[in-house]
Amino acid sequence: MVRIREDDINAIRSKADIVDIISRYLPVSKKGKSYTALCPFHDDHSPSLSISEDKQIYKCFVCGAGGNVFSFVQNYEKITFPEAVVKVAELIDYPLQYEADTVREQVDPHKATLYRILDDTIKYSMYELNSAPEQKQYLVDRGLDERVRDRFEIGYNPPGDALYRFLKAKGYQDRDLFACNVIRNASQGFGDVFSDRIMFPIHDAKGHPVGFSARTLDPRNASKYINTNETELFEKGRLVYNAHRAAAEARRQGKIYVTEGVTDVIAFDRAGVPNCVCTLGTSCTKDQIRILKDLSARIVFCYDGDDAGQNATFRAGKMAIAAGAMVSVIRNSGGMDPDEIIRSGGKEALRDLLKNEISWGEFVLNYLSRNVNFDNYLEKKEFAQQAMKEIELLNDAFDRQYFRNEIEKMTGLHTEERRRPEQQAVRRKEIRIPSGIQDAEELILMYMIRNPHAVSRFEEKLGFLSDPVRSKTAMLVVDRTRKKSVCTPADLIDATENEDVRQLVTKLATDERFDREYDEAILDGAMRRVRSYVIEKNIESLSEQLKQPMNDESRMILLQKYQESMQERRRYIDEDDGQ
Repeated sequence: MVRIREDDINAIRSKADIVDIISRYLPVSKKGKSYTALCPFHDDHSPSLSISEDKQIYKCFVCGAGGNVFSFVQNYEKITFPEAVVKVAELIDYPLQYEADTVREQVDPHKATLYRILDDTIKYSMYELNSAPEQKQYLVDRGLDERVRDRFEIGYNPPGDALYRFLKAKGYQDRDLFACNVIRNASQGFGDVFSDRIMFPIHDAKGHPVGFSARTLDPRNASKYINTNETELFEKGRLVYNAHRAAAEARRQGKIYVTEGVTDVIAFDRAGVPNCVCTLGTSCTKDQIRILKDLSARIVFCYDGDDAGQNATFRAGKMAIAAGAMVSVIRNSGGMDPDEIIRSGGKEALRDLLKNEISWGEFVLNYLSRNVNFDNYLEKKEFAQQAMKEIELLNDAFDRQYFRNEIEKMTGLHTEERRRPEQQAVRRKEIRIPSGIQDAEELILMYMIRNPHAVSRFEEKLGFLSDPVRSKTAMLVVDRTRKKSVCTPADLIDATENEDVRQLVTKLATDERFDREYDEAILDGAMRRVRSYVIEKNIESLSEQLKQPMNDESRMILLQKYQESMQERRRYIDEDDGQ
């Protein structure tokens, strides 16, 4: 359990800009005074998440999700509140000091054994590399010095069954070694799957070792690289290499670079770009896109510049756009992959490559126009139709308009943008003087949150609300105002663990009436409406009780209360008529 001082929580919340933090996770667009994004808490295809920079809260008007910067990170990452505070502190470089009890992750005992096997395999192969001069020199020649080898835990599996014998000596069972795919049946008995290969460990997003990519130096071996077979830990389509190392820097920089292979990732890291991962080939999956999107809202593809790499970029980019990510592409026209670039031109040459970043729309037009004969009407028409289909999927209206104009310039054809759902006129609720009890009590709460004078008048004139959740919220506002003089929606959300209260505060803060100028007469009218409602409910209750059999003394007491309530109702009606 993490223990954090309230002063630190308040300081972090005040320093963290909710728009900046959410933009680390989602593409965010400015819309009027607010910002919008696709809501990550339901299957959203038209931006329904509204983010208020002024109030430092977010609200989805479809699924109802809402809260402040901490609750967003908590719900997005599926972590505890203290962990969310720590995460936000890391994102804004706040020097947070906190106490934490170490809590071990609950892992299935069988999987825990497999993780230990793979971890011991990594340690063994790293040790063996120091006794393999040819393999070690090969890595040194490629710029993989001791620091790089240690960082990426690169090792070497000697020929034969050396690894198998080592693991057996540590007491592991054959069935578990098979389950990890580190041993296999051979003609002479058991043998190592990665015999006589340089080993590049692969981890899942949590940092657990799950498999290997292994390279042979034997020129006669047609399989230069082999990966771990599919196991219960290793599913290639659900893994992103280096995700666990790249996560922190990706969120700090607000982007994640995606390459094809392990050595490309290592090349970028050597060049001072640690927020780089790879998809272990060009066949990107939806699960990998989800992992990439969790790392950063902005995904930058840096696949090879050949046809295979460009085709893969188009496929992967389309999936990322559909998932709501912001996508751009590194234009690589030199014919070399990142590993080759750093070996031939050095770190600066690879860093220079990243300056060739283009938007997804630019990539789409370049990619689709590669083989188009623009002197042929049918080819121009087909290109325009294909390009418009992709451009319409862009979340930013300005981008859609810009690239629609570019298509018209390229083809000389007129195009029309389809009307998107979010472009439809949205009718807002009219601001009204409260007539219903819910409206009245919500307006009272809005005034109280925004103005300490309203809190004082509420305590003096009313002191309660009819609905339990609204009443708890009012008491929370009173308490926070007494302690801090003023309170904000973001502060109130952190001050309670009652989810109903949190959702109500978010609802109130995103209501267009929230920013109305404080009007004491309207507040008094709303409080009279509440008092009148309570009186009416009391009259109804007394009337029902009087219908029940009872003795004369009890009836007289109830009749007196009934008459007093009727007189009080009459007084409130007269006051309203006099307004």
